[in-house]
Amino acid sequence: MLKKLILSVAILSLAACAFDKDKSKNNSKEAADLQEQSNNFEKVVGTYGGKLTTPSSQQDVELRLFTLSEPIGKNSDGEDIYRLVLRGNYKKLNPVGPGYNFKIRYIPQSSQLIFTNSVVGTAGESNLGPDDIHTINAQIRGQQIVGQVKSVSGVIGALNLTLSSTENNVPGNNEQNEYYERLRRQYESISGTYAGNNVVDGKAKFGFKITLQVIKDGAVPLLIGEFKRDDDPGETVSLTLTAVYQPELTPATLTLTGKPRYNPNNSPYQATFEGTLIGDEYKGSWRTNIKGFEGNFVLRKAH
Repeated sequence: MLKKLILSVAILSLAACAFDKDKSKNNSKEAADLQEQSNNFEKVVGTYGGKLTTPSSQQDVELRLFTLSEPIGKNSDGEDIYRLVLRGNYKKLNPVGPGYNFKIRYIPQSSQLIFTNSVVGTAGESNLGPDDIHTINAQIRGQQIVGQVKSVSGVIGALNLTLSSTENNVPGNNEQNEYYERLRRQYESISGTYAGNNVVDGKAKFGFKITLQVIKDGAVPLLIGEFKRDDDPGETVSLTLTAVYQPELTPATLTLTGKPRYNPNNSPYQATFEGTLIGDEYKGSWRTNIKGFEGNFVLRKAH
């Protein structure tokens, strides 16, 4: 009986040693795989800045490449097994635009980077608009990233970026707030009072002013305005304006939609101002849903 007990203990000890060796071997392989992934990704991780060149403009953009740990299964002890994955965050700095998060496939042998917008599902479904960035096909060339940016509508433009930092900088919770702050500064740069004449058939009919200012709807900055005629001291035909500013176009465009300042909900009247904004000059024409064409204008910002 004692011999059988001793034999059983010996067998269990040998099994435990074999299990420990297998577990140690698996852990070592996982660590080696993670190190190999890290060595590959550290060649491209960092912050890159430069230009997106489209057929109509050049835009200042920033691209951050960073790594995250992603669970891919469990070991025999029920512990998560991880791998490193490469991710990207792309944002327009000037003109200001929201950020996009990307999944990235990096092919070290060819130095290729294939970006896919992370909101695109595995079956290709997406909530992206027709002009939103869907994919970026790029290549690492030393400290540069060059490539082509695409939407579902076609090619948006060519990307040419240069490495500015090798930090593994993961976007934080402040990304959206930082975007809103950049947007606010962009709106502030064109805020102020623009004055000039309403011109019909080459003749100035009356002077008017458009004042633009920035307000906030919660954390979101909004560009609004006010229209006042010089020949209307009682401001009976003043308008409250909402703005759509498109600095990414060349030249930048500003579209203002106006409703009566007093009792706007009880009036069908609406005016639309459309023009280009170059420096301190807002130039265009306006129309109403009552009369149609109202006139041309060249307004200059007062300082």
